[in-house]
This record gives sequence, structure tokens and C-alpha cells, in this order.
Amino acid sequence: MHSHRPWSGLTNVLMTSIVAVLAFLMAFVSGYLFGRADPGNGPFAFLGALEPTTVRATETGVLNADEQQRFQVFWEAWQVVEKEFYDQKQIDHQKLMYGAMKGMVDAVGDPYTFYQTPSQRELNDTDLRGSFDGVGIQVDVKDGRLTVVSPIEGSPAEAAGLQPGDVVLEVDGKSITGKTLNDTVGLIRGPRGTQVTLTIGRQNIADPFPVTLTRAEIKLNSVRSRMLDSGIGYVRISTFAANTGPEMIKAVNDLMAQQPRGIVIDLRNNPGGYLQSAVESASQFVDTGSVVLYQQSGNGDRRTYRTESAGAATQAKLVVLINKGSASASEILAGALRDDGRAILIGEKSFGKGTVQNVHQLSDSSGLRVTTAQWLTPSEQPIQGVGLVPDRPVEMPAASTIPIEPTPANDPQLDAALRYILEG
Repeated sequence: MHSHRPWSGLTNVLMTSIVAVLAFLMAFVSGYLFGRADPGNGPFAFLGALEPTTVRATETGVLNADEQQRFQVFWEAWQVVEKEFYDQKQIDHQKLMYGAMKGMVDAVGDPYTFYQTPSQRELNDTDLRGSFDGVGIQVDVKDGRLTVVSPIEGSPAEAAGLQPGDVVLEVDGKSITGKTLNDTVGLIRGPRGTQVTLTIGRQNIADPFPVTLTRAEIKLNSVRSRMLDSGIGYVRISTFAANTGPEMIKAVNDLMAQQPRGIVIDLRNNPGGYLQSAVESASQFVDTGSVVLYQQSGNGDRRTYRTESAGAATQAKLVVLINKGSASASEILAGALRDDGRAILIGEKSFGKGTVQNVHQLSDSSGLRVTTAQWLTPSEQPIQGVGLVPDRPVEMPAASTIPIEPTPANDPQLDAALRYILEG
């Protein structure tokens, strides 16, 4: 399972402040630990007696008087805990540091901006490397609730029937209310072969119900393609992993060699991934230099992402399938192809994840993800909290999932896409 992730907002000033605070806090507490050491004993004996260090550290190297005063309060609280907590053996200074940094970043109030310990960062970063251990659901926070964006094909979550839009209420019987996205991901993830029970709330079902899942190795095959009996090419992108761009080149070239009457791009239940992979995928269908998205920061700065080369299918008739599990980078691709006039969208309204996160690995291998901007489609439409509305809405039957091998007979959304292309 992975959370969204650039990744497909906070201002640059806020980003600078967060980095400055982290740098200050790490140096600040290091100075304190040195200062409290007995000069004749312990790991800092070689340093001699040191006073607690007041560190002034920002991007320019200086904290102003007001900022230093704010940190003085933190210093006071730290010292009270050090002096008065009844069981000194329970005090783990590394955990105190991680807790302080996590609390600071969580206080920003953005579910996509969070701090990770080294172990959490390593767990999270494995998501798009090809495989990881977990239950195989992509989740995000929507309306303050942990929401299933999509189950991963072939995963325990898919086998158990979890659906986009399901809400995770409890993990192993414990409420996750108030927990961050990152914290909850850590509770659900775990070694293959172990079990976890999720309490699920589902629309149109009155009472929450438990689902017990056995964790497994989740393999991510991001692109699958084939020719359908109607002579129309079909390409399914399940996630935008690091290797999705090259996989798309091969898939599209293979389809175009068979002279298809059109191509259906299936982005249903695709929770997103790497922004660059979405841009590379778009380049298979639009001309060189076409706008894929605009990245708009809080201070008004705008970056334009364009295709750098054109692929083999720039003239093929296209349909893009989306649903409420299509999020982030998949919305980028769908919005780009529609705004460029290359495709229509068929299916259901998409998820509406339209912010960008910068990912930082800090000096101790811990991690920091910070929302830095939102993205806009080529027609300058925002997606965050809004989503993409299909040109031709087609709903799946109640409680049905996307078939592993969709056909017009078992998939009304695909059937609508094929009929559109065959209309000429």
C-alpha cells in the first residue's frame, strides 16, 4: 500500500521555514544532549562540560529574536521532561526528536505534508520500485477520512473485494481518527504472511464491517496492453512507477504496429505515482512541445511541463477510462489528453488529487514530504478537491469491480469506449 506521492499547497516561504526549523531543532537538541552529559562519564565524556547550545540556523544562517523566543518554550518543555519524568529509563532522546519533528510538520495541517522516521521512509519508498509487502490498497485522505483510492490488481485487498471509495475506520480494532495518513499507512503495512483487520465503511451499507487480510508481496506491473477483437488497442496503466514511461513506449509501439482503429487508455483505479512518468506517457499521444500540466505554487510561480518528444500514437483515436479511483498522476494524463483535444473521458468522476509533493531524504535517512504546489490542466483547470468529470458518464453495476481482463460483455465502461471509437 502506498500513499500518494514530485508526486502527483504550501508556499516556498513555508518550505524554507520547515527546513530551517528541522535544521535548528536537530542542532538544538544535539547541543542539549552534549550539555547534559557528565564530563567524566557517558558517550560525550571526551567533549568535557558543555552548556546547552542555542543554534541559529535558517537558510541564511540566522534566526531572529522572535523565532529564538519561540524555541525557548520548546527548550523549557524538554528540560521539564528530562528533570521530572519518573522513569528516566523510558526516555529515548531519538524518539523525542522524531516526535518533535513529526508534531511540528503535522501542525501544518496538510495530510500530504508529513515527516517520516528512517524506517517509515524506507517502507514508503519501496512502493514504486516494483514490489513491496502489504495488503495492496492505495489510500488517501478525503473529507478527513482514510479512503481507498483503489485496490492493486492481484492483491489481497482486491481478492477481498475492497472498492474505491471504501473508508477505513479502524485497524485491528483501533480507531484511526486523528492519525495522519503516514501513521495509518504504517499500521496497515507489514511483513508478508502476517494479518491485519480493517473495519470498512461503504456507501449504501448501513453498518461498518471487518475485513481480515493476509499481507503478501505486492508486485506492481504498471502497464499491460493487448488488441481487442474489435481491432481496437487497449492499454491499462495501473500506477505511474519509475519504469512506466519505457513500458508505455513499448506497449504503444506494439499496438500501433497492428494498425488499430483506435486506442483505449484505461486509468481506472490508478492512484497516481511519479509526475515524470505521466508526462512521458502523455508524449506517446500528443505532439512534441504540448503542454501536459501547469504547476502553480502558492506565491504565484508557475512551471510548465511539456512533452519533449512525440510517440507513435499522436494520430490515433483515443478514449480514456476514469473512475473515482483515478487520482493524481492519472488525472494529469487524462486532463492533458482531453484538453489537447486528443481524447474524450468515459466513466465516472475522478478522485480529485491535484497537489504536488517534494520528497526529501534528510541527513539521518529520515524523510520529509511537503506539499509545494497544485497542478492545473492545460486549460488551467484545478483538480484538487474537484476531480475530472467524464464527457460520457457511464457507471459500473453496483458493487462490481474492474475485471482483470475487461471485455465489452463484462465491462459497460469499456463497451462505451469501443462504441465511441467504432462510431467513426
